[in-house]
Amino acid sequence: MRFAWTITLGLLPFLAVAQNTAAQELPPFEEPEVSVFIAKEGRGRAQQGMALWGRYLFSLEDRGHVNIYDFRKAAPAPIAAFDLASSAKDNHANNAEFGVEKKKGASFPLLYVSIGKVGCDLEWNCYVESVTRRRGVWTSELVQTIILDRCEGWAEAGYTPIFGSPSWLVDRERGFLWVFSAIRRTTPQVTPDPRENLYVATKFRIPKLSEGPEVHLGVADILGQVTFPSDIGFTQAGCMHDGLIYYCFGVGNREVNRPAGLRVYDTDTGRIAARYDLFDLVLQEPEDVFLKGRWIYLNANTPSKGDIVPNVYRISLPKHGTK
Repeated sequence: MRFAWTITLGLLPFLAVAQNTAAQELPPFEEPEVSVFIAKEGRGRAQQGMALWGRYLFSLEDRGHVNIYDFRKAAPAPIAAFDLASSAKDNHANNAEFGVEKKKGASFPLLYVSIGKVGCDLEWNCYVESVTRRRGVWTSELVQTIILDRCEGWAEAGYTPIFGSPSWLVDRERGFLWVFSAIRRTTPQVTPDPRENLYVATKFRIPKLSEGPEVHLGVADILGQVTFPSDIGFTQAGCMHDGLIYYCFGVGNREVNRPAGLRVYDTDTGRIAARYDLFDLVLQEPEDVFLKGRWIYLNANTPSKGDIVPNVYRISLPKHGTK
């Protein structure tokens, strides 16, 4: 029954739920190559955001702990670990993105961390961390907090408001910061039919460190906005590359109504460029992705039951819809 529903959905046009989004035909599902890249050891809390710089794979855990893996060796054991300066109970560390600016003396570009915890006081914040590796010791400094204005005045200015829990995505190729969310929360309890939702990508500048330790972004700072049809629920996190948003969804293969999946959104055209059905391919809950070469790397979480380790999966890029 799940397979029949998926194919039917791929052929039906989406009925727009916002005035500035036209109906569009959804692209057919890709048939990607999928394999386990790292079967991670050393994990403690729930796996969340993930980012790569050079040989170092940053695997974030709930509340802001970070395990570092050697990407070149793809070994299961972490080679280092540290806590983010923003580590806290409500910091879900849902998404991690490297930016374009580097603080003087730091070892890496600035790391942008999305909170990803709906309903908490930190929900609209993005923590900007500066990570240093010196003599084998890893440390992180909170150098800036970016706060979204909770969509005050967005509708009056002609923009589509989001429900909350923004995911902060850095388009390094084009030099912009995007906020990605939806008009409704994407859980089955709030939006049982994902086709009644709408995904929203809102474009901002990337604040400079010189703007100070706290930067507020509001309706006057919006540089553009794109809305996308929704054909899948239960959002997780993603990344951006040259105007394309790569985003993962679902809880693995445990629930038919919340299957693992991946979508590629084109901010230039406002269309879904590619779709993946990963129900039988990604066994754990997808959490975050990044791109390297011709592959998408997906960070997965440990299931709530069983002894399956949380994998990093390697997934082939779409045959079409990439730049």
